[in-house]
Amino acid sequence: MTAAARPARRHRSPSTGRASVAAALVALALVFLGATPASAHAELIETDPAEGAVVQTAPETVTLTFNEPVRLTAQEIAVYDAAGGAVPSTATAGGTEVRVGLTGAADLADGTYVVSWNVLSGDGHPISGALTFSVGAPSASVTPPPEAQASPGSVTVLRDALTVTSLVGLLLAAGLALFTALVLPRSWAGPDVRTRLRLWTRYAALAGVTGAVLLVPVASVYAQGLDLHSSPSAVDLGLVANDVLAAALLAAGLGLVAWAASAAPPDRTRGRLLVAGAVVALAGPALVGHSRAFTPSPLLVAADVLHVAAGAVWLGGLVGLVLTLRALSGREVLAAQTLARFSTLAGGVLLAVAATGTFLGWRILGSLTGLVETRYGWLLLAKVGIALLVAGLGGWNRWRTLPAVRRATGFGDREAAAAAVTRTVRVEAVLLVALLGVTGVLVNQSPRPAPVQAESGATGVGTASLGDLRVLAVMDPRRTGSNALLVQVQDAAGEPYDPPATPVVELRTEGLDIGAVAVTPIAAGTYRGEVVVPRAGVWEVQVGVELSRFENPVTTVRLTVRP
Repeated sequence: MTAAARPARRHRSPSTGRASVAAALVALALVFLGATPASAHAELIETDPAEGAVVQTAPETVTLTFNEPVRLTAQEIAVYDAAGGAVPSTATAGGTEVRVGLTGAADLADGTYVVSWNVLSGDGHPISGALTFSVGAPSASVTPPPEAQASPGSVTVLRDALTVTSLVGLLLAAGLALFTALVLPRSWAGPDVRTRLRLWTRYAALAGVTGAVLLVPVASVYAQGLDLHSSPSAVDLGLVANDVLAAALLAAGLGLVAWAASAAPPDRTRGRLLVAGAVVALAGPALVGHSRAFTPSPLLVAADVLHVAAGAVWLGGLVGLVLTLRALSGREVLAAQTLARFSTLAGGVLLAVAATGTFLGWRILGSLTGLVETRYGWLLLAKVGIALLVAGLGGWNRWRTLPAVRRATGFGDREAAAAAVTRTVRVEAVLLVALLGVTGVLVNQSPRPAPVQAESGATGVGTASLGDLRVLAVMDPRRTGSNALLVQVQDAAGEPYDPPATPVVELRTEGLDIGAVAVTPIAAGTYRGEVVVPRAGVWEVQVGVELSRFENPVTTVRLTVRP
């Protein structure tokens, strides 16, 4: 090894190198334990009337409030009565609220009504659900509303494939541009390697732009629940305006990168153009995220961009190292300078994104249970696992393989050591591509459990006759564990009836008798109690109503409790 190379090899002490790598590994873990760029779908957080509410008079307007702005689609929001008949209504959306007007609300008969809603989330994902409320008293049964129209699986698969293609192309092209401008020393001409870097950059840019542009019509079709054979006139760009703008930014940025890439070392102007094009392109994905829906918005938008930038630095840097390290064997000073610059750039980006990434993950996922209760959570855990493997290989390269490069003295030893580094870096690059594939699917998933739909067949209200009276009973949530038990007594006209004394309510099932349940009046003829149901099955609610000193009829309402 030449004397001129020795000072360069001693430029960074082992402790300094280990400290930098340790910091980068901690940052990497925090980044991927946080989340991807904001990708949580809109969520219904409040309704008026409330779900399952019993109101005395029909509301003129039903209000649905979401946690972020939503839009209406071609699928209409509809209202149905308990028999499944359509109720005339109109719907408008403004910001986070959807207002459903009930035409002729004053003439609606007593019973249960279902509002079947379909809206478009800010990230282009259609979400749907149903709100059930009752006027006067609940109906004993309800016909479920028609299911929302959804795109077939082929649309979802194509959307995910285009998302992955666009994401990998973007990160690779932008990352190689940053590698060329900021990492690879300009003093090294290496025309063959720089030609390969230029070709890889341009091919990746083409893939990224193509994926982003094709994703626009597919996203519009998906947003409306259509299929791939739908008429071109069905493509509504207004529904995917953010996707259009993101694709335009990506095309402009990567177009500039492809133009500025050359087989010669970039001068200062071309270097700045490469960096500027990469930054513009990397800002595109933030336009289709949900950063603006959460607070503090500036921090979350910055987290979006930093997450994408971190992926670009790592993927582009690793591919750049694969293309250059073998050619740098025997040029220890240039190799050390290249690796040091890459380590500094990657570590700096990851340290910057770690704090915002952790906060972003908390804001989007909402709780630790979401990691195992949703597909989003499982994909996020898979992403964390792949990221830790990448970090482990990076540490192995730094602590074991690179010292072997430094110790190499002959040409054959240097060639073998460089080959070992190249193999490890290639594995890292493959893992990062797999990680990006998981991310491409992850951003199209919701971190929330599926929205509650109107249950098929029944409202869960049980009824029984009691002479001229009727008794209704319901448990909420009708699952094992703690439940609220509601009992209402009605007269022959269906109006709530107040008996002289509070009814006696008992609960039992086959082989198990819980006994009396303490209930208290909460409205006319309506009583509430709390009960713990230990197992699923059909439970008998025995209700005794004291009408006079000598008249105390008893009836039984049967309710089904789910696991």
